[in-house]
Amino acid sequence: MQQNSITSLGRSELAQKYFPFIQAQSAWLKLKSLLAEDPALAHLAQLKRRTFLPAEVNIIYQQLGRP
Repeated sequence: MQQNSITSLGRSELAQKYFPFIQAQSAWLKLKSLLAEDPALAHLAQLKRRTFLPAEVNIIYQQLGRP
């Protein structure tokens, strides 16, 4: 049985998985905008931390799909 282990990711690292062809800061701003538009994810856009916990990454993957 294969397990998908999701680890914590830096916000720019995660953003660049979704937007690989733009600079890290621009990718983060685009991802932050996507998070803010989704009511289930809006609280994640306002976090002051620079990393997302594994549970938060999982929620993002569920809502936006895997990059």
